[in-house]
Amino acid sequence: MIKKRVLVACGTGVATSVAVARKLENIFKERGFGDLVEVSTCTVAEMESKASKFDLIVTTAHNSKPMPVKVIMGVAFLIGRGTEPVLQDILDTLGLK
Repeated sequence: MIKKRVLVACGTGVATSVAVARKLENIFKERGFGDLVEVSTCTVAEMESKASKFDLIVTTAHNSKPMPVKVIMGVAFLIGRGTEPVLQDILDTLGLK
């Protein structure tokens, strides 16, 4: 299987995107997908220029620009509630069962 690429974006590309990226990496490893998914971070401003190189974008900040890949709001991973439906959407989008 070709490795899936997930881009996690936030306002500065430092704090919340890194926190969400680490949580996603841990979840992927726990579910046996650690070797199948690569997670990277960026700022919302960089999202548009990087989007085409990824299979999915997870963001913690609002973005009104259309992207060439699906964008999923990942705030649930910061607050620790409502993560399961968001995670299921991520797994479905990446084709991971």
